[in-house]
Amino acid sequence: MIETASETTEAVASERPSSEALLLAAVGYLPLLFFLPLFVGKREAFARFHGRQSLVMFVGVLAFNIVMTLSDLVLGRVLGSMFILGFFFKAVAWLVHYPVGTAVSLAYLLAVAVGVVNAATGQCWRIPVVGAYAERLRL
Repeated sequence: MIETASETTEAVASERPSSEALLLAAVGYLPLLFFLPLFVGKREAFARFHGRQSLVMFVGVLAFNIVMTLSDLVLGRVLGSMFILGFFFKAVAWLVHYPVGTAVSLAYLLAVAVGVVNAATGQCWRIPVVGAYAERLRL
């Protein structure tokens, strides 16, 4: 029988996590520490649930930053050195990179803060977009 994502979340939420699992899940939301609940607390379903969400968030923000850096490089540096159109390309690179990058960084920090609080209090809150991808991971 295949479990759906909501059934898996309900199963994790129904059992009371240990204090070690609460601590691992909360610390796992901090950047680059997602491996702690995934590998150290691998017997705890609660810790793995939050560790998978933290991993997906981190990889998503990392991929976004790589794309933004490449677009800034192409638009701002390469095409920005063109004679007349260079200013236009540099302006587009700036308008895309800084406001969008700031919004994504603030959203990431907010999701990390909410994740730490929810994990520390023993709640299984699926982050709207991230949770769907995290449920697919088999770690």
